[in-house]
Amino acid sequence: MEKFWMCLVDDSSGCHYRHTYKDDAIKEAERLARMESNVGKKVYIVEAICYCKTEIKPVIWVEVQ
Repeated sequence: MEKFWMCLVDDSSGCHYRHTYKDDAIKEAERLARMESNVGKKVYIVEAICYCKTEIKPVIWVEVQ
C-alpha cells in the first residue's frame, strides 16, 4: 500500500478522496476551506500511517465418530 492523504472538514460525514501527493491534499483542503458552507470550520489533512484488516477464517468440518 502506498501512503496517501485525505481532507476532513469538521462536522462532515468523512473523507471521500485519497490524494497520492500531500501537496494535492493541501490544495484540496484550501479549496474546501474557501467553500461558503465551510467558512469557520477546520479542514484537516489526514495521513494514512498504517492499516489493519481481518481475514475470514475457514470453516472446519469434523466427522462425528
